[in-house]
Amino acid sequence: MSDHSHHHAAAPTSALEPQLATVVHNPPHLHAFSLIGDKHVFAVHMTQYHHEVHKYQIAYQVHLPEAVLQEYRQVRRHNPGDFIVMCNHAEDPFIIPAIPAGEKPTFRANIFQGMPSFPPEYLDDPHFFPWDPLKVVLPIAGDFTATVGRMVMFRPFAHHYQQPEVATYLLFGDGGEAHMTNLQTASLASGPFEPDAFGPDYDHQLTLKAAPDWLDPTLLKAGVVVTVPSVRLRDAAGHPTIPCASPFANGETIEVLYRGMGPARKVTVAHTVLCATGVSNSEAVMPCSEAESMNISATPDRFLLANQ
Repeated sequence: MSDHSHHHAAAPTSALEPQLATVVHNPPHLHAFSLIGDKHVFAVHMTQYHHEVHKYQIAYQVHLPEAVLQEYRQVRRHNPGDFIVMCNHAEDPFIIPAIPAGEKPTFRANIFQGMPSFPPEYLDDPHFFPWDPLKVVLPIAGDFTATVGRMVMFRPFAHHYQQPEVATYLLFGDGGEAHMTNLQTASLASGPFEPDAFGPDYDHQLTLKAAPDWLDPTLLKAGVVVTVPSVRLRDAAGHPTIPCASPFANGETIEVLYRGMGPARKVTVAHTVLCATGVSNSEAVMPCSEAESMNISATPDRFLLANQ
């Protein structure tokens, strides 16, 4: 999930003329989307604040071929808290904005279970991608066509945004199913004479036991913003207090505020499928230790190519 962006600018025609503006673009790349839901399946992008191609929060409903859908459901029902990730195929790279722009209605994909282990030297490869079906891990469903459904969220990060005092989430779903993902803030953390650094924050994706009865079904489908006052992201002095693991236990009932205002309303957590700081933040502002930074399930041994 390295950044391979390139910037091209035309040279000025004379020393007195300003340099022409650089064209803003994203190069096609590989992306990881966490899958949640059962009857209705949603894909949520894993973010990276310091890589141009991954500076986006996006969540959308995804339609899978029937055989792939049944395989996904079987794995999800037997492993409700596991991290199940869909990645676009290496021969079908694209840019995240192509999805909301309507330019990528389908793409070739693979689905994997958990985060695989891999030799440390792989990290020296600038093109390394953790879910490489040729080098690292076998998919539970491989090389199929994923179809993009309705969009729930598209947020390009802007680095002047400031971290809110309390955790803020998008609550969304369909029918009786509901999920939450935190709205991240990729704040610029470095000064003008330092290398760019962004964060700190965390990437949290969870599913609820049921859709809340206090939310209109249409609003649930569209997605609403709620805050969780019990999870403070800054202390009284303004220092970050980013959670290094899920702030909610499975089965816990928590209070949320619709649009960040009272009255308090309740939702019950079923399972967290991803809570991580190790992918999204710049290394210079990593809020948690390496051991605490990736709270996601491991890939079962039978899928690791090293064990084949």
